[in-house]
Amino acid sequence: MQLGVDILLDGVMRTLREAVLPAVQGRLARAQLFAVLDVLQNLRDRVESKAALDDAEAESAVHALTQVIAAIGPITGAALAEGLEAAPEAPPAARAAALRALLVRAFDVVDALPDAAAAPARAALATHLAGQAMRDVAVLKPSLLQEISKG
Repeated sequence: MQLGVDILLDGVMRTLREAVLPAVQGRLARAQLFAVLDVLQNLRDRVESKAALDDAEAESAVHALTQVIAAIGPITGAALAEGLEAAPEAPPAARAAALRALLVRAFDVVDALPDAAAAPARAALATHLAGQAMRDVAVLKPSLLQEISKG
């Protein structure tokens, strides 16, 4: 599941402040690091997630949840069906977040079922999670660690 860009930037800034900054001795390097922190802080609230990524996640979640409800039956899956109907249509980020929360509820419902009855529902959820992991990884850029290690 995707972390929001704001959460990722917060983690980067925390690492720079708590781990990197204390190790930097030169005044110029410290000033440059503070400039980077300032840019990241200002960038944090200006970055928007790509709607296409949220749409793809939501589409996959709806498909998985529909399969789960079909597998566990309309009575056991009633709360999930209601949640699916209640999920907002827009904005894409809000829809994806609501469906993500509903997937967590689906896991709770499925975990309460006997293994044989839960197997098809677990398979649907696993398919969604595998696809989501690939969607999350697909947007990552190649690491610069090799270039950084050269100095």
